[in-house]
Amino acid sequence: MLIIRRVTKVIMSSSRKISRSQRIIGGLAVIVMLCAGGCGDFFAQKPTELQTRAILNELEQIKENPYIKNPLPEMYRGPAKRIKVKNGVKLFYFTKQHPVANLAKLINNQFATMTTDNKGKTFYAPDYAVSESPATNQLIVDCPNDQEADKVLEFLEKVDVPPIQVNIDCLILERFADVTMDWETSIMVENLLGEKITLGGKKDSSGNLLPAFPGASLRESKRSTFGLDFGYWKNKGVTGHEFRAVVDLLISRGYLKIMMNPTLETINGRKATIKARDFAPIERIVTEKTGVTPYSLTDFKWVEDILEVTPHVFADGSIGLATKVQLGSRSKPEGVVQTSIITERTIEVEENRIKPGNSLVIGGIRKTEQRAVIRGIPFFKDIPIIGILFSSKDFEEKGTEIIFILTPSISSGGVEHAKMMEEIRQKYAEPKYERGLGEVLTDPFGTEVYREQVEQKAAQAEFERFKAEIEKVQAMEEVDQIKEKLLKTAEEVLTEKARAERICAIA
Repeated sequence: MLIIRRVTKVIMSSSRKISRSQRIIGGLAVIVMLCAGGCGDFFAQKPTELQTRAILNELEQIKENPYIKNPLPEMYRGPAKRIKVKNGVKLFYFTKQHPVANLAKLINNQFATMTTDNKGKTFYAPDYAVSESPATNQLIVDCPNDQEADKVLEFLEKVDVPPIQVNIDCLILERFADVTMDWETSIMVENLLGEKITLGGKKDSSGNLLPAFPGASLRESKRSTFGLDFGYWKNKGVTGHEFRAVVDLLISRGYLKIMMNPTLETINGRKATIKARDFAPIERIVTEKTGVTPYSLTDFKWVEDILEVTPHVFADGSIGLATKVQLGSRSKPEGVVQTSIITERTIEVEENRIKPGNSLVIGGIRKTEQRAVIRGIPFFKDIPIIGILFSSKDFEEKGTEIIFILTPSISSGGVEHAKMMEEIRQKYAEPKYERGLGEVLTDPFGTEVYREQVEQKAAQAEFERFKAEIEKVQAMEEVDQIKEKLLKTAEEVLTEKARAERICAIA
């Protein structure tokens, strides 16, 4: 019997082991089926991280434009062409410095003859039919003969000159400071001198003691929710014998500094505008409905910074500017609570004259304000020291200064593309820093620094590869241009040779 029991226990334990192994095998089979069905990516963290990092690295690269050195086709840079037609000569002219519509208007205005219609009204009729091709910036002038075409061409050479490009640097500085000081007194004396006389003690609907002499809380309700109370309180909670004299004192100081330095470049006589906008939230307290607890709403308002300038360059070197500047802010602290408010400063100047290299203060505002209100009981409020218990004061002083400065100059043109891209990369690059104690403790092996170095080297290698591709494309384009010029030269040589042979044959 003992042997049978032992055999039975062995069989039962082996069956338990088999059931556990079957569970493990079944679980593994389920995981394999999930992975095979496409759910394995849910648990795969590393591929997701690598893919994300690869996409971000590619998008963060600042690449140079491979087409910046593509030349203008030769046909656009050549001299004006002419063709003879039945009733005269057609002149084809590609504009070099000005839009085709402007030059067409000049030709129609300058080459016109005064005529009279049937009603006796005089007007100017253009001498030539001028057509425009905006897509190619080309003028087509219908002239009666070559002499007239020469006059038009000479006129175009005088007026189609490079326009003056002006750089306008605007500096706007605003400074603001505000200081407030107020105190208010809450007083309650029950059973004064034992004669059941009560002094103060006004309470609101919730049973809270109201200030006998309120300060800044009259103009800003939030002021009553903070501040330092000090004074004397005796027999607290003892009805009929409570004595309380508390002063709430608060001093607030705040300042704001704003500097805006927009820069614009535009052609002489053309308006340029730069605008920056923020959709700023504004909290509004609603207290209009009776019987309803006041609640707050959040409105949004555009806060804009705008610079609008039209320059005019004169022959004496001076530059005239028609200017409109608007400076917006949503950070100005106001009042006892120093609540941020939205402000807007605007200046408009029709025209002023500035010499290149000089700066001009086109406008400025300096403003100071002071206000003070004292409340209290006559005679008692003037008693030294204890007069504070019978009075309140609300004082505020603030000052604002705004300066608008313009500095115009003749623009030197653009900057080399590669140099500008390098400057942008430096501004966009992550700042270099030395490892401190925190980095040593959190990353003792320096894996993060190593990863950053590897990513930086990879980005640099990608940049070098892209740059080499650009140079290769440019070299191939230059070879194609040289081939085109050689073929054109060979064609011209063959044409001249054939022409010479025809002349010799005629002779």
